[in-house]
Amino acid sequence: MKTNTSESTSRSTAIYELDGRPPITQAFPLGLQQLLAMFVGNIVPMLLVSGTAGLSTAESTLLLQCSLLGAGVATLIQAFPIKFGKVQIGSGLPVMMGLTYTFLPICISVSVNYGLAALFGAQLIGGLVSIIIGFALPKVRRFFPPIVTGTIIVSIGVSCFPTAAYNLAGGQGSPDTGLAYNWIIGGIVIAAIMLCSGFGKGLVNAAAILIGMVAGYLVSVVWGIVDFTPVAEAAWFSLPKPMAFGLEFHMDFAVVFILLFFINAVEMTGDFTVSATGGLNRQPKNSELQGGIIGNSVACIFSSFFNCFATGTYSQCSGIVALTKVCSRFVMGCAAVTLVVAAFCPKLSALLSTIPNCVIGGATIVVFSMIALSGMSLVSRSRFTSRSMLLCGTSLALGLGISFAKDTLAGAGEYVQMFFGESSIILVAGTALILNILLPKDGVDKVVEETHRS
Repeated sequence: MKTNTSESTSRSTAIYELDGRPPITQAFPLGLQQLLAMFVGNIVPMLLVSGTAGLSTAESTLLLQCSLLGAGVATLIQAFPIKFGKVQIGSGLPVMMGLTYTFLPICISVSVNYGLAALFGAQLIGGLVSIIIGFALPKVRRFFPPIVTGTIIVSIGVSCFPTAAYNLAGGQGSPDTGLAYNWIIGGIVIAAIMLCSGFGKGLVNAAAILIGMVAGYLVSVVWGIVDFTPVAEAAWFSLPKPMAFGLEFHMDFAVVFILLFFINAVEMTGDFTVSATGGLNRQPKNSELQGGIIGNSVACIFSSFFNCFATGTYSQCSGIVALTKVCSRFVMGCAAVTLVVAAFCPKLSALLSTIPNCVIGGATIVVFSMIALSGMSLVSRSRFTSRSMLLCGTSLALGLGISFAKDTLAGAGEYVQMFFGESSIILVAGTALILNILLPKDGVDKVVEETHRS
């Protein structure tokens, strides 16, 4: 009896151990909670790009199918790393991976103006270079203190506001843009998210965005604006088609992706730290940080061939680890396997592609605002000294200002317009990096940067 009791206790506490292997009846629901927290965030970038790029229903379904596959594979690499001598691919930490919004503005711009082949080609080059970033991150991270990283993240969120607003109104260029029912349904989505976030507890709070989108979707069905024909026509099972859109290589896009991969690496380091300190009561090891960045690079290279955008860690999932102390990699593996299995069901992807623009817009209004505010939170760590305000304000004003008024670059040539006008990120990041190097630092600035590095 004592042995059985000991084994039972061991299995029940396995969820709180990194290498714990709890029973599937315990691991699957906990993995599902992690999946619900990241699921909407993982599919929204694909929905936005397919909508703005004018892709067919079949192409949109394939992209959504691949987004599930890419997220699942990336999470499995992190949960169960592979070692080659001293090189580790994957962090081995309890994190969930999925499509990252860091790349969203440039993904929308490139896919609309140059096609998905150019996007995946640039992503492939960026992923290869990102392997080097994994090894070099500890040495060059000092150039990305909170004031620089925060400013860049603010620009990512703010630059997506027009996209969210257009979708809320029914979609840019859509014949029903601005019609009343779009605003009503989008408003219902926002209201539902606010209610769940403000008054919900536990899973209701964690899945607020998902619940809001489901509410808006049900209203859309009743309103009669959802067409289920693509779902009826889709197969129950199908293998994701590799390189369905091809690969084209443009070094100008690749340069932007390389910079964004570094920014993504800095953000991921923060999430690795949250999972390790919150769930394991220790700082992440250098091998875990480097392995995590290298692992994501490998996942992004895989995604480039399998029609999926670049991936990154999900802060909300790391937050769940810190809150619940459930840090079993097996739990994360259950969520990842669920994503991979779902990727082979086109009917599910087709169902996701029927979500109306106004529902997506309602959700992304909240999501993009939170991205911008998370950047502001990083900026606030610099204690709003005159230097930090000058650096942040100038970078945002210049980068966002030109991207919102890109006709000001009309006389500068097509290359300059594409590089600086289509997305604010490259100009904001470049300005912030240069100003951070040139502007003199006082005692407060040095303390903040030292604290960040430690």
